[in-house]
Amino acid sequence: MEADVGIVGGGVVGLSLARELGERGISATVYEARQQIGEGADRASGILSKSGLEKLGLDYGKSVVNELYGAHFHAGGRTFTVRAGETKAYVLDRISLAQSCARRAIEEGAEIRLGKKLDAAGIRALSAEHRVVVGADGAVSNVASTFGFPQAARMVLTYKAVYEGVDVADSGMVGLYFDKAITRGFFGWTAPYSGSKLEVAVGIEDRAKANSKRAFDAFIERAAGGEIGGGAARKEDAGLIPLAARARTVKGSVLLVGDAAGQVKATTGGGIIFGVGCAKVAAGAIAEHLAKGRGLGRYEVAWRRKYGTDLALHRLLHGYYSSVGQTGLSMAFAFMKSLGAERLLGSFGDMDSPSRTLKGVVFRRA
Repeated sequence: MEADVGIVGGGVVGLSLARELGERGISATVYEARQQIGEGADRASGILSKSGLEKLGLDYGKSVVNELYGAHFHAGGRTFTVRAGETKAYVLDRISLAQSCARRAIEEGAEIRLGKKLDAAGIRALSAEHRVVVGADGAVSNVASTFGFPQAARMVLTYKAVYEGVDVADSGMVGLYFDKAITRGFFGWTAPYSGSKLEVAVGIEDRAKANSKRAFDAFIERAAGGEIGGGAARKEDAGLIPLAARARTVKGSVLLVGDAAGQVKATTGGGIIFGVGCAKVAAGAIAEHLAKGRGLGRYEVAWRRKYGTDLALHRLLHGYYSSVGQTGLSMAFAFMKSLGAERLLGSFGDMDSPSRTLKGVVFRRA
């Protein structure tokens, strides 16, 4: 007997949805193209907020490789530093996290079918086998294209490498670099995994029509080379991140979640926190659909109501730093320093919820 729900994509978001459905007594089958859970997951960065992880209930403890409490923002020769007195984010082993999510999904009754790379015909066939089909298959979603969902409007091309043998000055601080000559609508970053291991990466908008590897090489030469020192690159990967949600994420008995839906922070490209949050919303909508016949369009309304404001604020912030020049960013940093924003953001900053950060700063200053 086939499961109620077929989920295409065995990443953290798809597996979390399978677990959420299992907890509601709904059977789910996860179709993963790769031969092993977590294979390729480390192509993406593993920086996730502590507060977001705690809200989602993910079993992430054994996946933590480093704790972060602040960031240095660099632009136009100026540096703006936000430093908290406690851990604000973790660097996670993405492979380990995916495997943990798989174990929990299986415990709740989900079936995971590995090596199932489905073409359009195979994806269409799922509609006959399952009452609901979910696309959790990443930014370039085959489910979305097969069922004719609107395309994601904008994407970021990324390129990253992990360097070993690095002398990291402060393993609790991330470096963010804004350089219009290199990043083209996004930024470069350095994220310590430890005192001797450092992730170095760069992102550029796809509309810039540039090569992410060349941007990465320029970033190393112009900015990040000093942090790397004599370290050696262990692994290099290219990636793709959506910058905005698709205009539609439900069509009939098919829905999209996570990167496939574009539920990603436009400021950083992070997708797990919002993706898993939306998976919880999807599980509730699917449960009502199967039990009471209510349309899955309730998912569309509910996730946008819950997360739409913060995702919109992330897009606004991205729109600002991607459009303003180097001088403008430098002046903005200087102005924020004059307001004491470094201290305030260190106390009230929320990586995922700009609305919550604004409330904290406003009420603090009132």
